[in-house]
Amino acid sequence: MNKLVFFIKTSFLIFISIIILLEAIIIYGSRNNYNSEADYIMVLGAKLHGDRPSRSLKYRMDTALGYMQSNPNLILIATGGQGYDETIAEGQAIKKYFISKGINENRILVEDKSENTFENMKLSRNMIKKDGRIKINIVSNRYHILRSKMLASRNNFEAYGVPAKTPKSVLVKSYLREALALVKSYIFDR
Repeated sequence: MNKLVFFIKTSFLIFISIIILLEAIIIYGSRNNYNSEADYIMVLGAKLHGDRPSRSLKYRMDTALGYMQSNPNLILIATGGQGYDETIAEGQAIKKYFISKGINENRILVEDKSENTFENMKLSRNMIKKDGRIKINIVSNRYHILRSKMLASRNNFEAYGVPAKTPKSVLVKSYLREALALVKSYIFDR
């Protein structure tokens, strides 16, 4: 019985230590390293309520908007497919938002078929008809930047992170979920 209790306690401590280490890596990897030489800025899709952006997506779009307004040569890649309870694709909602803010439609590429971050990167890269690595700034909520950059790199992007605020109501859940998603993506998303 004592061996079983010891094993359970040790396993729990190892698990907690791994989670803490992953969270530290996620936080360190989420710093802003915007590259002004990049031709593209990608806004990763997030939940819509019908056709209205969630707060997470609104924060992402608001963050990217300033960069789009101050750099007239920057091309936006709006990403995200349509969830079962969404009335339009996330990529289309992002495009609609930027057009409503005065961004010319010719500066917006839309990837609206993806179901996850790896597909965002793969399908977006396929849209860009250039050889070699492409410099890109990726806008997502802070917890999601590290994994997004990793997946972008696997799809021949030279990725830079531009973190957006994370809503306080989903902060803890998002970081804990991201630790597991990071492990999954590291192993399987190739």
